[in-house]
Amino acid sequence: MQYVNTAFPLKQIVSGIFLFLYTFQASAETFAPETAAYAQEWLPVYPQVSVNGSTAEGLFKFMSHHGRLFVKADTLASLGIHTPDSHIRQAKQAEGQIGTEGSAAPVIHTNPSTTEPETELAASERPSEKGLSENPTELDGQSPTHNQAHRAGNPTTADTASSGWLELETIPELHVQYDAAAQTLALTAPLDWLNLPVTHIGKETEQAYRIARTGFAGVLNYDYNITRNGNGSTGHGLLTEARLTTPAGYLSHNHLWSRHQENERSTNKNVRLDTYWRSTWPEQGLVLTAGDIFAGQLSGSSSRLGGIKLERTYRTQPWRNTAPLRSYLGETTLPGTVDLYLNGVKQYSQDVGAGRYEITLPPSISGSGTAQVVATDVLGRQVSVDLPLYRGTGMLAKGLNEWSLEAGYLRRGYGISDFDYHKTLVGSGAIRYGISHFLTGQLHAQGGGGYRQFGAAANSVIGSLGQLNFSHAQSRFKQHKGAQSSIFFSTQKGAWSFGAGWSLYSNRFSELSRILDEKAFQPEPGHIRTASASLGWSSRKLGSFALSYLHNKRSAEKQTDKIGTFNWNVNIGKRLGVYLNAAHHFNNSEQRSIYGGVSLSLDKGYSANASSQRDGSGNRSHRVSLSKSSAGLGSPSWNIGWQQQSSSHTKRQGHLNGYLNHDTQYGDFRGSVYHTRGMTNWNTGVRGGIVLMRGDVFATRTVNDSFAVVNAGGMGGVPVMLFNNTVGKTNRKGLLLVPNLSAYQKNSLDIDITDLPQNVQVEHSRVQAVPTERSGVAVDFKINIMRAASLTLKHSDGLFVKDGSVIRSEDGTPVAVVGFDGRAFVEQLAEGRNRFTVQQPENGGECRFEVDYQTEQHKDSLPDLGEMICTKKQQ
Repeated sequence: MQYVNTAFPLKQIVSGIFLFLYTFQASAETFAPETAAYAQEWLPVYPQVSVNGSTAEGLFKFMSHHGRLFVKADTLASLGIHTPDSHIRQAKQAEGQIGTEGSAAPVIHTNPSTTEPETELAASERPSEKGLSENPTELDGQSPTHNQAHRAGNPTTADTASSGWLELETIPELHVQYDAAAQTLALTAPLDWLNLPVTHIGKETEQAYRIARTGFAGVLNYDYNITRNGNGSTGHGLLTEARLTTPAGYLSHNHLWSRHQENERSTNKNVRLDTYWRSTWPEQGLVLTAGDIFAGQLSGSSSRLGGIKLERTYRTQPWRNTAPLRSYLGETTLPGTVDLYLNGVKQYSQDVGAGRYEITLPPSISGSGTAQVVATDVLGRQVSVDLPLYRGTGMLAKGLNEWSLEAGYLRRGYGISDFDYHKTLVGSGAIRYGISHFLTGQLHAQGGGGYRQFGAAANSVIGSLGQLNFSHAQSRFKQHKGAQSSIFFSTQKGAWSFGAGWSLYSNRFSELSRILDEKAFQPEPGHIRTASASLGWSSRKLGSFALSYLHNKRSAEKQTDKIGTFNWNVNIGKRLGVYLNAAHHFNNSEQRSIYGGVSLSLDKGYSANASSQRDGSGNRSHRVSLSKSSAGLGSPSWNIGWQQQSSSHTKRQGHLNGYLNHDTQYGDFRGSVYHTRGMTNWNTGVRGGIVLMRGDVFATRTVNDSFAVVNAGGMGGVPVMLFNNTVGKTNRKGLLLVPNLSAYQKNSLDIDITDLPQNVQVEHSRVQAVPTERSGVAVDFKINIMRAASLTLKHSDGLFVKDGSVIRSEDGTPVAVVGFDGRAFVEQLAEGRNRFTVQQPENGGECRFEVDYQTEQHKDSLPDLGEMICTKKQQ
């Protein structure tokens, strides 16, 4: 069944015309008296039908008898109403009772062969199958004659029940509203009877981003630092990264050089840190790394390997929603509107038709919340449902998975030696899988050289109560078996947060890096048992409070560490902030401390701070400082502070320190100084990057992630913005390198067109760049220099050229239309002399004029050339 909008009366008009023609035809028949007599009992009607608020398309036949409406089951089916057999039987039984109890009414028939009236009694108030045809043309063409009625006989209750016609009012659970005068019929059926599609609300179609093609580029990042101490020693350090990007991937190499000089003695250090090649396939979510890699495990630590790593990860597909999303399935018998509120804030609203609807709840921040679904039908009836929610962290939607495989040789002496790897081949693997929307599992294994480790972990959301995380791992090395287990529960309810955990760590549990020094691994029997709990509460007026407790017990020691902490901070007004932190060791009174202070925000980025600290050993310190934050690139930030320290064994001693940072589009500069009585220390440094791309060399800030080279159509001095923050201006070639774009995500790059010359035409001022990991992309803004001018056209007699005249270039191409008072704006002017022909309307003939355009004179403007004389063309 198809539905049409009730706002379109086309079907109603067609139905009216059809009924008019039907009435006209019936009145023209020779046996009109027979039809009139029969019509007093039964009339076919074709009302405009709506099913559960939606107008049905087409004409549907019903029979009317004294205001009662009859229909066949197959007509209901064609309307999309699939009536259960049990309800049809109940309707037939009800009609049979009506047939036996109804009174007989006389019906006058006229035999066309004798023209004499005859009389018989109607024993039933419903039409018989023999007396009515499903085809309306049969009924329109003739009425039942006396002989036909006689052959039909007097209908019995059995005939009534088996005829196929059902009175609408007798069908259980079907609501009927029939307006005979307006010829409209509104049917409302249970949704189980209707084959209606499910309306999906809030489910966004995931569409992969179009990743820009990576070009060839070279990157050199550097971080250079100089330090000098009060004792005369000097240190230099240079950390560099060289990177080569290609369409197939990138090669990265990190290196460290340092020099320390003291008392005419100096030591140098020059060491390779790591080197690796990486290729990615974002559509499949695959990443391949060869060289120096990391092999992780459930304990959170990782080991450095020289080898190969293949992983499948969703970080290359940020457009994909990997977190579990809850949905709500509702229904409405009439069209209406469904609104969704999340924590009292309206998210979206959508109109729905009759039937079921599925609303997908949008992702929210971690913690608890409440979703409210409000459905309002066309009659104003409203149904509201509250759904408690809880979204955990580290969860995968059902069916999603991430995995990694690593194989190689353990790295030794990182930061000390260049190429020192263990001779034993090791490997590891891990997989995360969304078992359900409420449970994500993880398996991990690694081994090699006599070492084995296996582990499992699970993150689960327990309804709306909170999140429960569990992990367990077992290791075996040199006949030592160990295990570690942990369980942690966390929840957040409005302004309250709570967390509690427990862990057990065996002294004989080992990690993969133990292979590097087998002899040093001599574990003692025993374990470490840890329990912790935290409670937090926040208020706009009173601030944020946090309490925590840590219980740590080593089986080999009698003493237990019991530590409690308290934290509080509050903002008073828009400028003043107060904070207080305290820690207490319940088994050692000296290991306690309290720290507090106030901060004051001033205008133009200035702020002041004062704080004090004291511990259980009698150490005290007081500090005051004044600082200024940066307003962006080219704006410095600095801090200057004074601190006084004292203890039970020393006198008070003051310290003065400060720092200065200045970030530019070419690099970041920094410097700091520390002064106390008789000694001054200072250091200074610079970090940045040099990029070679598109045949040009760029000095820029450190390029840690992806980058783009912007071309502003060859125009220099054009401001470029990344996410509405200015990152620099193009050079004299119209190029600018923009560092630190987010890989695989849409990065909005804009050029500021407000200060561009008048003759500059920009096709688009914003580009969405999607680069791959740590690679460069080229972004071109198409900017055209217009050679155009305004002028006023007059005839030799001083009259303006008539408006609407068409100006054509020398080759006959239309270039402009003359406006009022002879004004025209002519584009695409060539250097030097330009000849034009003006074709005037209403057979006004043609005239010619010339324009001498000099590009250098009108380099940055759209000039007004003043009056031009248009000379009539000689015949």
